[in-house]
Amino acid sequence: MWGAKIKWPADMPDDILKFSVDTATQALEECEDWEKQGESVVEAVKKKFDAQWGPHWHVIIGKNFGSFVTHETKRFLYFYVGDKAVMVFKSS
Repeated sequence: MWGAKIKWPADMPDDILKFSVDTATQALEECEDWEKQGESVVEAVKKKFDAQWGPHWHVIIGKNFGSFVTHETKRFLYFYVGDKAVMVFKSS
C-alpha cells in the first residue's frame, strides 16, 4: 500500500496512515547513509508528525527491533519500506 508493506491490522485512520507511509518513504529515500543520518531522519519524521497531528508521536526506524508499547486508540502503525521497519505511535 503506497509502496510500503503494512502489517495488519493497522490501528490508524487512512489519512494518517497515508501520511505515515509518504513521510517515512520520502525521508528514507533522501537518506544517503543510514549509519550517519539515521537518527536525524527519525527526528525529522517525528517533527513532521508532531506538527501535522499534535505532539507526543514516537517514531522508530531500523532493521532489527522488538517492542511493547502503550498507545492511544487508532494511533499505531508498523510497516516496512525496503529493508527498514517503521513503527509510529502516539501516546500522551
